[in-house]
Amino acid sequence: MKNFNRQQVAELLPYAELVDALRDAFEEGGEAPLRHSHTIKTGDGADNLLLLMPCWQQGDMLGIKLVMVCPENHKQGLESVSSTYILSDATTGENLALMDGDELTARRTACASALASSYLSNPRSRKMLVMGTGKIAHHLIYAHLSVRDLKEIYIWGRNYGKAETLAEDLSSKLEAKVRPIKNPENCADGCDIISCATMANQPILKGEWLNPNKKQHIDLVGGYTPDMREADNDVISQCNVYVDTYEGTLAEAGDIIRPIEEGIITKNDISAELSEMVTAGFKVPNPERSTLFKSVGTALEDLAAAKMVYRKATTNP
Repeated sequence: MKNFNRQQVAELLPYAELVDALRDAFEEGGEAPLRHSHTIKTGDGADNLLLLMPCWQQGDMLGIKLVMVCPENHKQGLESVSSTYILSDATTGENLALMDGDELTARRTACASALASSYLSNPRSRKMLVMGTGKIAHHLIYAHLSVRDLKEIYIWGRNYGKAETLAEDLSSKLEAKVRPIKNPENCADGCDIISCATMANQPILKGEWLNPNKKQHIDLVGGYTPDMREADNDVISQCNVYVDTYEGTLAEAGDIIRPIEEGIITKNDISAELSEMVTAGFKVPNPERSTLFKSVGTALEDLAAAKMVYRKATTNP
């Protein structure tokens, strides 16, 4: 069985290639049950969370991601989330690879957003606002740059210092101008793409900041429980809504579940999921109306990324 560390996973998953691999995966499909969740009690009374995310494609490969969420890890200077991916042959059960799940997750998440953007955002998009400075923020920027010719990127975070640090780092690597900002409401209306990747429980993006005379694309990445929100109801009501999967969204995404519960939208207002968007006949119903893509993640994305790592490594060892 082969082992792939974080650096190896990163090298084998360039963003543009991964966007294409995800497009193929959603077109092909696979069996991806909703993630299994188990509470793990600790000695100090804190609740950890074990997530199991399986997916398989008949006659091909099977994979499972094991994720541990440990909220108290920061007290020991450790990451609160860690994950491992196991790739196997779906027919024989032979274990093929063990790989770093954190890097795999960050890249496939960002590239799923970029895949949706390739269908939904204005092809002439030039300005992007990123809300959030966590470990996925720079992945989102690189992934969106792989599908759109962005010239200006603005970064906001609750900690302005982190936004400054991220902007400075990216400025040395990208041709696009990257700037940290303190007040997102001052630039949101001029941006073509707004991507949110936070752990917010209350909306950080307001509909009143959007431009009613401009087609904008909203990308919501961070929320993964019914209690989490990144956009308020005014954002939702102004956009055509798209999701990675209906099943996952309607079970886990507070940004969609709560507006439905409050009568802002209905389930029927979700225009399409990614498996429908990648089909040849897909068209955005109103190309001038702003769009919103909500992802909660699906194990099919993990499997597509893991297969890409394994096949590239074994084809060109």
